[in-house]
Amino acid sequence: MKLKKIISVFIPAIAGFLIPPVCSFIILGGFYWQPLFLPDAMAQGDSPDSGELPAGGSMDRKVRVGLYENKPKIFTSESGMPSGIFPAILHEIGRKEKWQLIYTPCQWNECLEALENGRIDLMPDVAFSPERDERIDFHSEVVVNSWSVVYAKKSKRMTTISDLNGQRIAVLKGSIQYGLLQQMVQGFGLKVSFLEMPSFEEAFWATARGDADAVVANQLLGDYFYRQYGLEKPPVIFNPVSLYFATAAGSNTDLLKAIDKNLRIMKSQPGSAYYKALQAWVKETPETVIPPYFLWLLGSVSGILLLAVVFIWLLRRQVRVVTRNLVCANERLSESEKKFRDIFQKHTAVKLIIDLKNGNIVEANEAAEKFYGWSRDELLRMRIQDINMLAPEQVAAEMEQARQKRWSYFESRYRLANGSARDVEVFSSVIDIKGEPFLHSIIHDITEKRKLEQQYRQAQKMESVGRLAGGVAHDYNNMLSLILGYTELALVKIDPADPIYANLTEVLNAARRSVDITRQLLAFARRQPMEPKILDLNQSMTAMLKMLRRLIGEDIELTWRPGAEVWSVYIDPTQLDQILANLCTNARDAIAGVGKVIIETGTVTFDEVYCAGHEGFIPGDFTMLAVSDDGCGMDRETLNNIFEPFFTTKGEGKGTGLGLATVYGIVKQNNGFINVYSEPGRGTAFRIYLPRHEGAVVEIISTREEELPRGHGERVLLVEDDESILALGAKILEEFGYHVLTAKTPTEAQRLAGAHAGEIDLLITDVIMPEMNGRELSDRLRALCPGMKILFMSGYTADVIIPRGVLEEGVNFMQKPFTVKDVSVKVNQALGKGREAV
Repeated sequence: MKLKKIISVFIPAIAGFLIPPVCSFIILGGFYWQPLFLPDAMAQGDSPDSGELPAGGSMDRKVRVGLYENKPKIFTSESGMPSGIFPAILHEIGRKEKWQLIYTPCQWNECLEALENGRIDLMPDVAFSPERDERIDFHSEVVVNSWSVVYAKKSKRMTTISDLNGQRIAVLKGSIQYGLLQQMVQGFGLKVSFLEMPSFEEAFWATARGDADAVVANQLLGDYFYRQYGLEKPPVIFNPVSLYFATAAGSNTDLLKAIDKNLRIMKSQPGSAYYKALQAWVKETPETVIPPYFLWLLGSVSGILLLAVVFIWLLRRQVRVVTRNLVCANERLSESEKKFRDIFQKHTAVKLIIDLKNGNIVEANEAAEKFYGWSRDELLRMRIQDINMLAPEQVAAEMEQARQKRWSYFESRYRLANGSARDVEVFSSVIDIKGEPFLHSIIHDITEKRKLEQQYRQAQKMESVGRLAGGVAHDYNNMLSLILGYTELALVKIDPADPIYANLTEVLNAARRSVDITRQLLAFARRQPMEPKILDLNQSMTAMLKMLRRLIGEDIELTWRPGAEVWSVYIDPTQLDQILANLCTNARDAIAGVGKVIIETGTVTFDEVYCAGHEGFIPGDFTMLAVSDDGCGMDRETLNNIFEPFFTTKGEGKGTGLGLATVYGIVKQNNGFINVYSEPGRGTAFRIYLPRHEGAVVEIISTREEELPRGHGERVLLVEDDESILALGAKILEEFGYHVLTAKTPTEAQRLAGAHAGEIDLLITDVIMPEMNGRELSDRLRALCPGMKILFMSGYTADVIIPRGVLEEGVNFMQKPFTVKDVSVKVNQALGKGREAV
């Protein structure tokens, strides 16, 4: 209610005799009461119809001012005059500068267009932004700061910016709050529908009607009006903005200088027009300026004067409070700006802002600097095409897809500053900056994930091969035992000059090659039964050199370089033979004509730091066995596949593709690892690392064919559920001078042992049989024959027989398929003539 109207209401009530005291009150207290009525009092002019606001005295200059509706900062009062914070401040400046202020009503966008086209000279209440700074000029001194705030219907219950996802938001078209919120929701990946309105009033009405779920406005306007529209103020506040007067670019700079000068003066003076304007309008909702009971207080002149004194004191105190609050608000605004800047810069995810027109990197966060290895300045001079290892046309296609869909996801490889490459997945969304589309990309390193996937696929492949080999090994080994055994027995009885002898020799050779293939498959799948011993690699290698020289041929020089004091290893000697035979064979095939193969040993210790930077390496102490050649070498593609089963670069019929797969399986089965280095035309080097083992070294003595040990009538109980193997084993044992008892089942074996209690020198038993396994049978028969020795045999894979306890150290074991030599040597050892028996 305006001051004149209040006075007109009071005149009848005070019945004439209070007129003089009231007039005195008005005269003495007018200065202090003016801020309460500032919005309208400041708007009163001499020519309301003309739209001019005289500043007092003779006017030296006419200033055309844009007037739009943004209460309480600037608006048209009920009397039709400009009112609010900015007109009040401008009125005071115009009075001092002797300006004639002429207000031109317009919508917000129309006002900005009129300012740029020169139809008006000055525009109040303009938020600063870099984009606007290119089109219009601002003065330096901030008039007031204002938060950007969301006001919503009470049913929406919004508490964070994420709650805007899926909502309809009413905004003022072209407003700074619109641009800031649009950028933020895109950065957070939210989906928001924006309803553009020509004025804040219509935006609030749209939300009140239910056409929108929320409205975004500056804090000064929103806090003033939101309750009137039945809305609430959730705690969703974002970017602060600074508000100024503005002029067209390059013109009216004298107006801006005058405004800066006067603002500084007013801010330094408590109780100035600047603080009165803020005091009058900086409040959450419009309230009744004069309380209802104020009319009754006017009945007493003394009461009115006392109230005036108290109110003046409170007003001055409030000015100080508001000033303090403004300072605090500015500090909070600065903190908020830093917080939202840190959302991008300090985030642990790698983030880039990319210009969609040309691929230029326009912004990169700290995580990007660490990931790529380039500084921020270096990254900002690069294009995404300099980093992405996809073809340029693929990069362009991904960027175009992102432009059309407003988002994209793809996987690629990115180049780093140190020359290495990493597998990445890229999540991108399109954001608008100054009206131009840019790509906000978040990059995740998935290199380790890719390696794990590759290792998992390799493990599955090995498991499949292992299941295949294990499934056929038992029956296949039994059949090979029959072929080998009977062929060797037949060769003993045939004259070497007989043509049949040569045929049987070919059969024997084919059977032996079949045995090798089966063992290679089982070795690769790590299911090969082992009889590991503590070996000195230098001693073992020295014993094998003669065989290896015959294997690689006379044209190739074999060099042996033993390391000093190499650590012992724990490995099956036959597996060591397989490793060296396969590596030397590959080296021989890689050399065309004359060449060199080098075998060397050594010791090495790897720590966790070293292994972290070298894929496949394991921390610990290792004995190294290296085989290198000066052959043709291998390219990267071949290197990636050399340990694959059945992969070979040799011609058809010249290789099974199992040699290196066998080496890999044996090394892994013995808890070691293998490293390969090769280049085309520069040879290949295989380095095998086996874990160091403490203990007494076992000397391995080779048995020549002509020295096969024979028996002296010892009684042997042979237990085998396969009748063919049973018959073959009995025949071989009898040929070597043993007295043989045979049993097809454990029950029959127990009966024979009972009948010959104390007479059986050796039990040879299959491991896997009906009724009970070989270990259980041996335990039962020991009670009948305490001095009996045990020899286990099996054609099953290691994973089947190990749980039966027959591959423990010190236990005699013979793997099927076996040869005549195998039977002779193993039986002799089991009886305690070759080594200590069980």
